Formats: sequence, C-alpha cells, structure tokens
Amino acid sequence: MRFVVAGGGVAGLASALALARAGHDAVVLERDAPDPAAPPESAFALERRGIPHYFQPHAFLPRGRKLLDEHAPDVLTSLAEAGASEQDLTEKLHGPREPGDEDLVYLWARRPLIEWALRRAVAAEPAVDLRGGVHVDGLSEDGSVVADGQPVPGDVVVDALGRYRRPPGWPEAAGEPTDCGAVYYCRYFRLRPGAGYVDAPLLNPRGDLGYLGFNTFRGDNRTFAVIILVPSEDRDLRVLRFEQVWQAVCARITPLDVMTSPDFAEPITGVMPMGGLRNVDHTRSAALLAVGDAFCHTDPAFAYGLSFALAHARALADAAAEAPGDVAECFRAKAGPESRERHALACGIDAGRSARWRGEPVDPTRPDSHYPLFSFAGALAAAPHDDGVLRRTVRRIGLLDRVAVFDEDAALHDRIAAILAALGPPKPPGPPRDELLAHLSGSHLLG
Repeated sequence: MRFVVAGGGVAGLASALALARAGHDAVVLERDAPDPAAPPESAFALERRGIPHYFQPHAFLPRGRKLLDEHAPDVLTSLAEAGASEQDLTEKLHGPREPGDEDLVYLWARRPLIEWALRRAVAAEPAVDLRGGVHVDGLSEDGSVVADGQPVPGDVVVDALGRYRRPPGWPEAAGEPTDCGAVYYCRYFRLRPGAGYVDAPLLNPRGDLGYLGFNTFRGDNRTFAVIILVPSEDRDLRVLRFEQVWQAVCARITPLDVMTSPDFAEPITGVMPMGGLRNVDHTRSAALLAVGDAFCHTDPAFAYGLSFALAHARALADAAAEAPGDVAECFRAKAGPESRERHALACGIDAGRSARWRGEPVDPTRPDSHYPLFSFAGALAAAPHDDGVLRRTVRRIGLLDRVAVFDEDAALHDRIAAILAALGPPKPPGPPRDELLAHLSGSHLLG
C-alpha cells in the first residue's frame, strides 16, 4: 500500500520507517526542510516552527529503547555514535539478575538528535518519499491530502501533525482536554570536565517541596536538563522565567544547588518555559488515522511521547499486514487501549499533584488515599529498597507492562506501603514557599 504521512516529526518518521520495512510505500510531508545528510550537530540549529517543544527534554523509556533495538537497530547505533547515553537500572538491584532485567534500560538523547537519526534512516529507505518544505493544506473531497495546492494520492492518510497543528479543513478529533495543572521551566546544562551525572536512589534526581516540584533528564554528549514545575495558577512563581530567579531557586534546592553550580556544569540554554500543557485522548476519534501526539498526548513529565510514537508506528505496520482493508480501525484496536489507560493514569497523577500543591490532605504513601499518586510517587520512593518493587515500578513507568500488572497486585501495594511507613516522612529538599519568596525578595530578584 501507499501511505501519505502528514508530519515529519518523530511519530511521522517512525511510522514511515516501520511501513517501509514492512514492504509498503510512504510519502512524508514536512513543513520544514532538514537535510538528512547533515551531521548530527546541525539538528540543534534547526528552527522547528511546528514543534514548540523541540528543545524541551525528551527520553526513550525502556519500552522505546527496546523497540529501537528490535525494529530499528541502525537508529539505535546512529544515536549511540552521535553521543546518546544509556542508563541501565539493573545497577540499582541488590540481588541477582532475572529474565527481563535486560529491558530496564533508558536511552537519553535530546530531541534534535533523535529526529536526526530517524530522518537519516528514513532517507535511506527507497520506499519512502521524504518531502521537506511542503505545506499541508488539508484534505480534498475524496479524502486525499492536499499539499502546496496539489493532491497527494495514497491508500491511507496518517495524521502525524502532533498535538498542536490542525490545517484548515483538517478533521477535528474527538476528545476533551484536561489541564496538567503545571508550568515547566527548563534549562539545559553540559557537565564540566571531570564532573559526572549526579546519582539518585533510582533514576535521576527529582523531588517535591509541597508547592513546586523538580525533575531532571540526562541528555546526549554529557548534557542534562533541570526542570522546575510550578502550579499553573501560582502567579508569584512565574518569575522563574528569568534566569537569575531560576538559578537562585535552584541554589536553594538539594541537589539542584550542585547540579546548576558554575563549577559543576555550564548552562547551554536560557530558561525555557512550557505552559498550556494538557492531557488529550483522541483514541476514539474516527476522523483520521492518527499516531503519536495526534492520537493521544499526556503530561510530558512522564516522557511517554517518544516511546508511544515508536509503539504506534509498530502497531500501524502490524495493522497494515493484518487488515489491509481497514488499517485505521485495526490500528485503533491495537494502540487505543494502552494509550487510553496511560492517559487516565496521567490525569490521575496530575490531579493528585495539584491537590497536594493546594494543601489538600493527599498521602502518596497509602493506596487508599490517592492511588494514582501512590502508584507513581510512592512506588518511586520505595523502589530502591526492594528489588521486586524496583522491577515492577520501572516496568510500569517505562511502559514495559500494562497498568493492570501493577494495579491488580495487592501484595505489591502492601509491600510499598510498608517500606514507605518504615522510611517515614521525607525531608523536603528545599525551603517552604514563603521562605523562598522572602529570599528572592531580599535578594532583590523580585520586582
């Protein structure tokens, strides 16, 4: 068959690659015109107008890294050669290894490098027509894509335009958005010579002060990102968009004080705010066959996007083989249930996080207080203390298991609750909100 893929981001490129390697033809229509033959560092100079989160942190969860290893090992090799790094969480285990532990590996790379590696592989496929600098106008009366005023014939249209873009006349997808409740303020750094990544009990440093949170992502070539998350409605903390304020806040939080110090790392970007974040489920929409964020998108804190883009690409290629007469319906049956359950989980965790920031009595250490938050924050805190909990938790957050594997295990919940009870309340890694604002005011950083 011939597939017309609207959008040349990660989901569009991954779909075209999977389809071509399954024996189909694909046309990829992309508004920007990156050169597939350019060196990897050129990707960071691109202006991706349709992807406002292009320079924001991304990561391949264990599921995504596993899919690359199984279906696109050349892309995995290109990323490794260009400086991507792996993080093997079996190093956190206390006892012997078990079957399946080989999958507990994260792959860290910035999004520009990821697109570069995928585009390079797609451009090498004779069955893919990669068209850059093409504007998707919409659909013709017969359902074909129209680009630059001309119809692009094909058997199946694939919407890979992401969460933001809808050309005039593009079908509206069903699904009501749910606000994530947070604004993210991110900055990237590069480690100084002799410095190494700051370790954490399980993954990378993260924490919550009760009124804001922070997360960190490793990147390629000794880079890393620090993200401060604040409630959307907290107008006082919007001053984090200013570099001096952002640095001053990090200096009051452990271990961000070390990670952002001039002796440890060099900043390579300014502060990059990201707001208007929503969880949206389009999986029941029959408007078009959509993949990636156009199918379902969630709070970027969970980093589902890249791995789901690869999973959707795989499901699309399988659907084309199994149901050539109705690829779209078969794809939705394959990819929809997992996307919907992750969307529901993201909404639940976001709601719990927002409730805690409002001061409501939400206890993540007990499954009967707020289960979504217990299954995420509580499990992450308990995982370093028990190999069984670690395995189940990483497989859950890494998309290796369906959510029911964790949700239906009452003994696991009891074990996590017991560990958290024994650990006691964690010490906040930073000052109370009033104290932080007073410090910023006293330092003349608030105007």
